[in-house]
Amino acid sequence: MKKPKLVSIAVIIGVLAGLLLFFWPLLGHPWVFSRCTDVDINSGETRDAVYVLCLRVKNEIQESDLSREVHRLGIDIPAIRVWKCAFESYLVEGRYIDYSYGGVVATCSQLLSVLNQAKAPDEERRVALEMLMTSLRTGDPRQAEKQTYLLIDEIEDKHGLDVLDPQFKEHLKELRKERQAQQAVP
Repeated sequence: MKKPKLVSIAVIIGVLAGLLLFFWPLLGHPWVFSRCTDVDINSGETRDAVYVLCLRVKNEIQESDLSREVHRLGIDIPAIRVWKCAFESYLVEGRYIDYSYGGVVATCSQLLSVLNQAKAPDEERRVALEMLMTSLRTGDPRQAEKQTYLLIDEIEDKHGLDVLDPQFKEHLKELRKERQAQQAVP
């Protein structure tokens, strides 16, 4: 009597293993399962969306540290949302795509951290974040990221902090010189 039971269990395990091997490659495709995190470049809020078989099963907008600070300081933001993809990941293959705005999100967090370390007053925070938000809205994430690093560098220098790598600070000095030279040309 035990042999038929063992055979049944072996058949079931074999079928499940076969199905898993058949469907495993499909699970890495974005249309099967993907998670996207977008950032609204007008407010700094984030949106998490999860897709299963091309259907959106989750769409959640959240305040980020940046958007909370922008709202707290009363910085004007356009009413229209402009979502840019920051991160995307898939279920099985472990692919994790960091789009250009993913770097901007990270540097924004670093800027807020430096402002907190400096115990910067609200007016200084407002000026820095207004510059950041204006830079974000230009639509060029690499320029926005550079602008954010320049703001971090300025705040560090003003408050005697040492957060950025010294070699990177030298790179920022060169970048600042280039920008000043570009602005000087009529």
